[in-house]
Amino acid sequence: MKFYQSIRFRLMGGILIFGLIMGLATGGLAFYIAESYGEQITNNLIETEIDYFLYQYETNRATPLPRSKYISAFDGIERVPGQLRSFLKDLEPGVYEVEINETVPPFMVGVFEMPDTKEVYYLIFNTEAFLKDSHFLRPKEILMISLGLMLILGFIIGTLVFNAVLFRPVNDLIVKVRGLNPESIPGQWDGSGTSGEIGILTQTIESTMNRIRKFIEREKEFTRDASHELRTPLTVVKGAMEILEEQQKDSGNTQMGKPLNRIRRSVKNMENLIETFLWLAREEDDPGQSSQVAAAVRKAVENNRYLIENKAIKVNIDIRQDRCLPVKEEILYITVANLVRNAFQFTPRGSVSITAERDCLSITDTGTGIDPDKLDSVTRSHIKGKDSRGFGLGLNIVSRLCERFGWELDIQSLAGQGTRINIRWPKNNQAKCPDSPEG
Repeated sequence: MKFYQSIRFRLMGGILIFGLIMGLATGGLAFYIAESYGEQITNNLIETEIDYFLYQYETNRATPLPRSKYISAFDGIERVPGQLRSFLKDLEPGVYEVEINETVPPFMVGVFEMPDTKEVYYLIFNTEAFLKDSHFLRPKEILMISLGLMLILGFIIGTLVFNAVLFRPVNDLIVKVRGLNPESIPGQWDGSGTSGEIGILTQTIESTMNRIRKFIEREKEFTRDASHELRTPLTVVKGAMEILEEQQKDSGNTQMGKPLNRIRRSVKNMENLIETFLWLAREEDDPGQSSQVAAAVRKAVENNRYLIENKAIKVNIDIRQDRCLPVKEEILYITVANLVRNAFQFTPRGSVSITAERDCLSITDTGTGIDPDKLDSVTRSHIKGKDSRGFGLGLNIVSRLCERFGWELDIQSLAGQGTRINIRWPKNNQAKCPDSPEG
């Protein structure tokens, strides 16, 4: 799973977005407050300068006009710099914020009358210079600082909280689920420390696992009982077949040969089929087992040759390079035999070609082929052709075995023209066979 698809990424993104929104809201509020109080402070400063000047002027008419780094005073509109006169000449006494244009920052101006001459004086406050010298009071910087602090604090606090509340319980749950073994599912988990939605999720998974465990137990019991019940009649059939074979030898009746051979093949196929189903149900590995592809091909062809005794079919076996696979001989034989049996059964005339290479086994026939509407579902159970006399399990078994061992099954077919089936072995799926120098 990609990181951006994980819950962790989404929650972290939510935290950052939440922090960004809160930071913008807080910073905007701080910016508004700073602007409002900054303007009020400037107004108070100008009014204080004017009041102080008028107070000094009452006691001493020679008191000079206020002048500092940020304040300039002018006695009359004629003294005001020319570019500012048009903006100030019509102002009544008071404090104003004057904007010249968008390129020039606004400035504050105090307008007042002299008590004796009624002459209008102008006190101009250089707001831009004042803000430049007072870095810590810049509203934009206050906004950025508050936004950054909110994001950092929100990320740290959110990470700690979500790690404690969500991530750790979810990770514990993932570890528990990942470590489950279908053969030994626990009856009850340790749900201590989990509550809320995580606790409910844990209890739901635990309940589901218990149902699965009971289902597996029922499947094991059914598999055990079914194998026992199936083996019993097969044993009876084999015993009866041995008696018939002895009677045939004593009587010299050769007509019983073919029926007995068919019974013997059917019993052997049924035994292999039962073992395969039991093995697939257990999904157990067979360490130390190995088998050769060429031997399985020759055995499968020989055991199913009776299917083409009365057909004009040529069988071509081309073992270009043998391959030894780490599977039981019976498993590989069943896989190959099912494909060979299908090719023999559904080819009325023509040829069946079997080619074994290092990484691939191909079985090609010139038979009836597979209908296009059944090609995608042909590996499902009980899906069979119209001329089939089986149960529709052959390709399903082959597909399940290929999936189990990581083999690639490829089926290509045209109705009325034939079928080509390829099984590709993974490069690392090989073993050392005693009778194969290539391994």
